[in-house]
Amino acid sequence: MSADNNYSLGPVPKSARKGVASLTMVMLGLTFFSASMWTGGSLGTGLSFNDFFLAVLIGNLILGIYTSFLGYIGASTGLSTHLLARFSFGSKGSWLPSVLLGGTQVGWFGVGVAMFASQFKKRRALTPTSLS
Repeated sequence: MSADNNYSLGPVPKSARKGVASLTMVMLGLTFFSASMWTGGSLGTGLSFNDFFLAVLIGNLILGIYTSFLGYIGASTGLSTHLLARFSFGSKGSWLPSVLLGGTQVGWFGVGVAMFASQFKKRRALTPTSLS
């Protein structure tokens, strides 16, 4: 049997844990996402500057507090989200958080791919070879 390099069934040892800088880069990558920018652009044009700034500030505070608690728990225990769900809800009850996370990831990547694909299709339709 091969070694489990992802620590899917146990805590990640301290020697294998990533630092703050690399995790910050991952979180920034999740933030700079086409759908997030699209939503921000829609909010920006639909609200006054003060209302937009307040909405962004409150939203980021809520998200920051929530993810800080999750990050603290994960860093303290070394457990993944799925293992924390298993310990919290049991092996049979952990399917719900797993399905919710899986569904959001399908939506996350589905929306991103669809946004890029629709732009590629529009640009391809406008190429000079398609006009002849």
